[in-house]
Amino acid sequence: MHKGRICAAALGLTLLGACADLPQQAQLPATMTIAAATTTAIADGTPAVPPPGFVSFCMHNLSVCTNGKAAQPARIVLDEPTRAKLIAVNDRINNAITYATDEAQYGVANIWTLNAIGGYGNCKDYALAKRQALIDEGLPESALRIAIVRTEQNELHAVLTVDTDHGDFVLDSIDPDIRPWADTRYAWLSRQSASDPLRWVSLARYER
Repeated sequence: MHKGRICAAALGLTLLGACADLPQQAQLPATMTIAAATTTAIADGTPAVPPPGFVSFCMHNLSVCTNGKAAQPARIVLDEPTRAKLIAVNDRINNAITYATDEAQYGVANIWTLNAIGGYGNCKDYALAKRQALIDEGLPESALRIAIVRTEQNELHAVLTVDTDHGDFVLDSIDPDIRPWADTRYAWLSRQSASDPLRWVSLARYER
């Protein structure tokens, strides 16, 4: 069941800190929708240092962190079948993973893993699992990018962004709805590059 927790994710050389609960009044009902309105794309900035836990994850999972089909389109067509895939995967992963801190599971902070489904994980693991599940569903890797944001509670958090012909949308572990990136009230910090998932780019701290 969705735990409504916020995870602190690593950014640059910052290590994972303590996780915080989402305030009770901010809990959202599990309506599982995706906004129909057209939004904008997130503009990539300058190269950024990847989260160190992500680097370690990629050293052991290189095939997951490399774009095997470089010719794939950078954006997906947000038609009804694709909307259904996004909703189904977001719902399934949010309900398949039970929130737990890295310290509770591994005794250390900043562990990224794809093995959380059916078990325990935090925001990074939700994002990785959703990205892989959507790739398995046939969506292009270059359109599925993990991003690091800062919440209104000043916590670092990881989400999955989906680049579409209607703009960029967010699959989140603390919000059951799939929202346009500008409707999330996050400060956007960095995310994977579309051309190379091993590389990250800054997002100029977009505030919404």
